[in-house]
Amino acid sequence: MHPEIAKRLITKYATDTKKVVFDPFMGSGGVLVEALLHGNNSIGIDVNPFAVLISRVKTLTIEAARLEKRFNQIIAKAKSDYDANIQYDTSPKSKSLDLKFWYNPDVIKKLEILKQHIFNLDDSKTVIDFFKVCFSLTSRKASYQRNSIYKIYRMSKEQMSSFNPDVFTIFSEVCKNNIKKMNDLHASSKKAKAFPILGDSRNVSEAFSKVPKEVFDDGKVHLVVTSPPYGDHQTTVAYGQFSKHPGLWLDLPTEHLFDVDSIGLGGKQKKEFADLGSPLLDKTLKQVDKNDKELSKKKNPTRAKDVYSFFSDLDKCLEQISTILKPNQSHCCFIVANRTVRRVKIPTDQIIVELGKKHGLKYHDTVYRTIANKAMAVKNAPENIVDFTGETMTRESIVIWKY
Repeated sequence: MHPEIAKRLITKYATDTKKVVFDPFMGSGGVLVEALLHGNNSIGIDVNPFAVLISRVKTLTIEAARLEKRFNQIIAKAKSDYDANIQYDTSPKSKSLDLKFWYNPDVIKKLEILKQHIFNLDDSKTVIDFFKVCFSLTSRKASYQRNSIYKIYRMSKEQMSSFNPDVFTIFSEVCKNNIKKMNDLHASSKKAKAFPILGDSRNVSEAFSKVPKEVFDDGKVHLVVTSPPYGDHQTTVAYGQFSKHPGLWLDLPTEHLFDVDSIGLGGKQKKEFADLGSPLLDKTLKQVDKNDKELSKKKNPTRAKDVYSFFSDLDKCLEQISTILKPNQSHCCFIVANRTVRRVKIPTDQIIVELGKKHGLKYHDTVYRTIANKAMAVKNAPENIVDFTGETMTRESIVIWKY
């Protein structure tokens, strides 16, 4: 989510600092940061442990001088070890990450050295976590992974031959940039607190049990600002893919790391259709199913079930959200986009209005904006049919409810 959108929504609907902000699809914590800057307590949940770590670090306020001191120690020791040809066996051991496929040998060696000194830093967990996040971004920037696409692919051989990243330089640039951001947040944020939680938006009460009771207003929040996935992770942006490699370098629990896409919305396909209370969804599913049978080479095409499974899970999230909003004092803001499946445009922005109605969410308004700088092409060829392309998502809808 663009930070300016979160800022404007929080400014408009969290009219005083007593209002509590909630993001059920937290991602990297942008909404929580904007809530801090506005002086509001906030809670965010996400199924992705790597996202939770990033959010936790982004909402910390650590003095810049302390971070600069530790950075200088880390980089000095790392360069000294490299010059002395000292090696550490700290790289990921999972078979899910083929190091030689994604990194050149010198990059691996330097990443192992950095990891050794970050993980053994003599400081608090919060400071170590800060440098872990910097390290994780370094591991991605120094890899053969292509940028600006929504699936993970390796560079071409020609690109790889001219790609010669210096890990220590990248790490230094990342740290200096993040220390500056931390210093800006430290100077600008009020006394509010943020609570990033590893959890599932289909079970909000469990996640909220990990937050101090005094943060809430009688167990309730006042404003939801969130951008849920645009569709199931298998066929839209593969959320878990982008976490796996840096998460492995950080030794995050693989049982959570590898399951991000499968436990996300629509990650587990529903066997049967049930009435979700949206006539528009029913109409859309019938068209997807019709096209699926005509276009698919499979004996039993399932794209309609994929779409249904996503909205079934999203409906559960809306139900959960309705239970934690303060009645007659709350707003809920969803930023969504309408994807295309089997040549059928899925009107997500209208479907969720119908879904929300049965949970007491009163539709207020929809604001539209053009999507900029998304990691996807303007057009693609989802069915691999010669001379046929389809448009990808180029516009977002900000759907606003009152509760």
